[in-house]
Amino acid sequence: MDKANCTSKTNTDPERIVAIVTDSVAQVPAEMARQMDITVIPFTVLIDGKPYLDGIDLVPQELYRRMRLENVMPSTAAPSLGQYLQAFEACLHAGAQAVLYVALSSKLSGGYSTACQAAKIAQESFPDRIVEVLDSQQATISQGFVVMAAARAAAQGKPLAEVRRAAEEAKRRVGIAATLETLEYLARGGRIGKAAYMLGSLIKINPILSIKDGEVAPVRQVRGENQALQAIVDHVARQVERHRELHLAIMEADAPEQAARLQGIALQQLQPTEFFHTDFTPVMGVHTGPGLIGLGYYYE
Repeated sequence: MDKANCTSKTNTDPERIVAIVTDSVAQVPAEMARQMDITVIPFTVLIDGKPYLDGIDLVPQELYRRMRLENVMPSTAAPSLGQYLQAFEACLHAGAQAVLYVALSSKLSGGYSTACQAAKIAQESFPDRIVEVLDSQQATISQGFVVMAAARAAAQGKPLAEVRRAAEEAKRRVGIAATLETLEYLARGGRIGKAAYMLGSLIKINPILSIKDGEVAPVRQVRGENQALQAIVDHVARQVERHRELHLAIMEADAPEQAARLQGIALQQLQPTEFFHTDFTPVMGVHTGPGLIGLGYYYE
């Protein structure tokens, strides 16, 4: 968001005193972000050296189409200090007494550190206000669920300490499970060796990935798409066992048919209280490639 405009309604809603800000990696669908009063700062995707603001100049499906057809190898960049500062100050100018920025895991990006610097500068300009940065230790829609937990608390007029507590509690109740269409992009980016790529491709290995301790980590390996989709659902089922309310999101990187199949399995076996669809963030999709499919969850 190079022209960051805070969506906070604090200037018209006296009950709301905390503005919630996050980044585009959180995958909060645009309509949900508007409804929940969440300000989103875009990361940047670079294609052949040309910058595109995630979700503004470039939609996910366009990126994945170009990766498939043009064989481009994009890179990404976190928001600049100026972008963070502009977003925080916009919220403070709008009347927020406090700002909570829910960041992508600090182990996956330098954005957290830059946001902390911006928060310090913003607070120096507004000494009677508070700007805090929360390391979600998550990414993609699991980060988004942490953001939404904070936004719900903020909408109830809770003070910053309680809003932050709601987000911290949500961090322990969220997660993702996903699989890849191909290991090619991990190999091209140097994240797996050539031998592992060739062997995995030969025997059609589908890794199941999750986030552990703030980093992307393999959960297990299966062979074939059918087993991969069931393994995703099984992983989520194990994590949410005995919990009544399950909020579930399906995420996909230009894989609508697989998404429909996964949706059918997940709805039947997991029976979530809430379910929605979101595109997989291009910021991570540049490393995993098109075809990723997965579930994000938050349980109560």
